[in-house]
Amino acid sequence: MKSYFGSYFISPGAEPVESSVLVFDKKMSIGFRNPDGSNGIVHWPLTEVVVSYELSTQRTKVRHTGLGTELYMEGKEAAAFIKEMQDDLQRPWHKKNNSKDWGRNLLLLSGFLGGLVLLYFLIVPWLAEKMASTVSVKTERQLGDAVYDAMGLSAAEDTAASFLLNEFFATMEVPSAYSVRITVVNDNVVNAFAVPGGRIVVYSALLKQIQSYPELAALLSHEFTHVNSKHSTKSIFRRLGSKVFIGLLFGSFGSVTSVLIDHADDLKSLTYSRKLEKEADIKGLEILLQRKIDPKGFEDLFHHLKEASPASALPEFLGSHPDIEKRISYIKESSKNATIVVDQRLQSIFEKIKQ
Repeated sequence: MKSYFGSYFISPGAEPVESSVLVFDKKMSIGFRNPDGSNGIVHWPLTEVVVSYELSTQRTKVRHTGLGTELYMEGKEAAAFIKEMQDDLQRPWHKKNNSKDWGRNLLLLSGFLGGLVLLYFLIVPWLAEKMASTVSVKTERQLGDAVYDAMGLSAAEDTAASFLLNEFFATMEVPSAYSVRITVVNDNVVNAFAVPGGRIVVYSALLKQIQSYPELAALLSHEFTHVNSKHSTKSIFRRLGSKVFIGLLFGSFGSVTSVLIDHADDLKSLTYSRKLEKEADIKGLEILLQRKIDPKGFEDLFHHLKEASPASALPEFLGSHPDIEKRISYIKESSKNATIVVDQRLQSIFEKIKQ
């Protein structure tokens, strides 16, 4: 048996929900929360699913042939394991990986324990995320600074560009309880990410792709929303689940910090749910509209990011929500009749950045 986290489509065409997945030798069990908040569990026999690995999104796709519903999991390890179990089902009994029948009681016990494990993987990450909402801004900053230091990015910082990006964002005058600190890192990675407590990291390769100050404003507003709405903190705590839950439960933030430091490199590629990405888009758009910055900056940003990366290596900014046209659609819908005024201060700083 192996466990995974995934995105489950309850019905064809529905929005995905976060889920916990257990794969057994003959079936897989998917635990999730229904729209009304109640827990749900479905069981798919491995003989009724088709599994594949999508190179473009770097995810495992599992489709139930009868129901037409789908499940996605990060990486290709899940695809390999499910196929291994499916192949094992086709072998004669004496050639199976586990040919011994330990009896009905053991099967019942395994099913019971599997249900408990599934419940654990479903509830603990959710509880960790909820507890993350109670973390103070001061504590978030301490955690974020520790994670940032553990990433070892300071040695590759472009201090001149960092200064200008911080000046650019300060000129936008976005109110927040967080002290936003933006760092430009010299790297060929086309990406940006937010760290709890106010840090935003922008890679130089991404900065080169941005062609206007509304684009840059869109990027920074999106990442700022991840910080200001605690998306980064909640997603990190949910991802690490039980590893931070115990520390949070007993108020031991020292142990939580240690866990985050140990996983610092993993957090560079942190992905968010589509719900949180859309919230970051919409709230980021509100920041632009309030300052009369052209909302087309978001559309241009999406297109340039996609063009700058091969399909197999989408930046995290797109990878967790790859439906570009859908994002552009709700950006356009939410910015109808927008008033646009050229901000000469932002334009001037942007020109210095591009120099």
